[in-house]
Amino acid sequence: MLYRDAAKRTILFVILAFSIILSIAFYYQLLDRKLANATVDRNYPESNLPSRTGPTIIDPNLITEVVYRGLAYPTDIAFLGSNDILVIEKDTGIVRRIVNNTMMKEPLLDVNVATFGHRGMLGIAISNVSAPLASTSTSAPSDQILANKINNGSIRTSAPDTNSTKYVFLYYTAIQGKDGEDTSQGKQPLGNVVYRYRFVDNRLIEPKLLLNLPATPGAIGNGGKILVNPYDNNLYITIGGVGIDGHETKAQNIKDGADPDGTSGIMAITQDGGI
Repeated sequence: MLYRDAAKRTILFVILAFSIILSIAFYYQLLDRKLANATVDRNYPESNLPSRTGPTIIDPNLITEVVYRGLAYPTDIAFLGSNDILVIEKDTGIVRRIVNNTMMKEPLLDVNVATFGHRGMLGIAISNVSAPLASTSTSAPSDQILANKINNGSIRTSAPDTNSTKYVFLYYTAIQGKDGEDTSQGKQPLGNVVYRYRFVDNRLIEPKLLLNLPATPGAIGNGGKILVNPYDNNLYITIGGVGIDGHETKAQNIKDGADPDGTSGIMAITQDGGI
């Protein structure tokens, strides 16, 4: 009887020890994956999670207000109106719309994006173009009145401008396949692309490729911010080194660097993609 109890205790001890070893191994496997990304991003604190206590306000004249909670890694916003915002999410490739602190149920757009490091959906800008200059529009978009009902009522923005069409510009790291397959399957991204869309009836339509910039050799410094210059109506687009150690070009003022390759610069183009 004593031998039987001792054998049971031995078996239970072995099972318990084996379970602990498996748990530790699984933990360190997950830790290794995190460290792999951290090694790439260790010098880029902007990729860290936001503070749970919110932003730190230094200027006493500034006041913060929570507009919406629940977005997945938002990277940029653009305003359609004072309380009408388009928001992009880095790792989902989604463009969302928030009106009067309420997010629309359906996204405006969902594209496939590479997500490793600084890759993803990275930049957005909005431009109003008068009708004679709008190359793809002959009628005004009815985008100011939403068909979607929220909180049992219609959401309305400011009065529509019947003499303009609205363009939305997006900068993202495109991939052939599903979101994040550059991480999960080692696929190479297609490029850092800039697309122009028309904003009509709460949809982004008529995509037009304006730029296809490098997304390799690395995943750091993809840039992606877009500015519509109010003085000349041109687009100004940033791209970083998109690099790893040793990716140095003359565009970075490296005397002995490689010739410029479309990285490390500010690109200026027209809203039709011209130079």
